[in-house]
Amino acid sequence: MPWLVPLLRHPLWRKYLWSRTKTFQNMDNLYSNFDTMIDLRQSDKNLKEQKLFFDALDPAMNPSEYQYSREDLKAEVITFTAATLDGVSAFISPFIDNLLTHPIFYDRVVSEIQAADRANKLSKPVVLYEETTRLALFMACIKETLRRDAPAQTILPRLVTQPGYELFDGQTYIPAGTQMGASPYIVHRNEAIFGKQPEQWRPQRWIQEESGMSPKEHEAYVRKMERYGMWWGYGDRECTGKYYAQMEMQKLCVELLRRFDIRSATPERRFKHARWAVGMFWNQQLIFSKPH
Repeated sequence: MPWLVPLLRHPLWRKYLWSRTKTFQNMDNLYSNFDTMIDLRQSDKNLKEQKLFFDALDPAMNPSEYQYSREDLKAEVITFTAATLDGVSAFISPFIDNLLTHPIFYDRVVSEIQAADRANKLSKPVVLYEETTRLALFMACIKETLRRDAPAQTILPRLVTQPGYELFDGQTYIPAGTQMGASPYIVHRNEAIFGKQPEQWRPQRWIQEESGMSPKEHEAYVRKMERYGMWWGYGDRECTGKYYAQMEMQKLCVELLRRFDIRSATPERRFKHARWAVGMFWNQQLIFSKPH
């Protein structure tokens, strides 16, 4: 119904219909909150000293670069926030499930966060992104969930360009114009890259002291895993919002484990996990309570 599009875009619809919807009101709140944050950043001494995600686009900090207006920055915030919703939620569900089904790691991660909190290494009221990266075990669990349960499951096909492509075995030639793709699910279960038991969730593969490898061997091993990791796509088809999504998921996961005791409402029944364009989940019932 192409005739419907211009009708829905009419200013009267926006004024009298869309403006009354919950979605519009929530987006309007997001815009208002961004204005408040920018004003606080300019007036609060502590905030002035912090590095924020969109600093690189701030005209005051980059006078020689393209001068983005405040409205431009708000539009970018809206775009990134909306675009990362699916990916972040598709990550957090299996991340929490992996911890709950591996209670030893759940206890260790919570203890690590609590110890950092007691040592005043986590900002209040919300942890900084840089602080989350210093939680070694927490980051190992993040990386292992990205590996085994990557939020983006699409193959992202590409067309082979001229003059064609020869595979690494030196025996197989792919002619130009052929559509090729790679499945993150299959790639991330390659034992030659990710080590033993690739089907299992094993955060210790990312921790040198628990990997059974020397520091030098483990450094090369991690570089190899990160090189072939497709948790945000790969190459030209890589997710443009991956840094924003990574920031969101790490801060949110730390705060969930920092503020709540989490347990499954149905421990006898796992939630349903379907790998479509992004991970999709049903019937994940959780109980959040104040920590003891």
